[in-house]
Amino acid sequence: MWVKWVTIHESYGFSQFSQELRRFLETNGIRVRIVMARRAGNLYELQVPKSQQTKAEQYRDTFKEAWQ
Repeated sequence: MWVKWVTIHESYGFSQFSQELRRFLETNGIRVRIVMARRAGNLYELQVPKSQQTKAEQYRDTFKEAWQ
């Protein structure tokens, strides 16, 4: 079975926020992969399976609030 991946976060360079977000999602049971897109320099995308997208977006928003 194929997995459809969706992007939930993009950043230029692999920032500390991206690293911490990835770790946070993984500890909450969300599969995460990092893809480097070369369309605009070093653009990194955090992607999750489409089946886990809503849960991952909720965790991302929670993490963003705590990060600030």
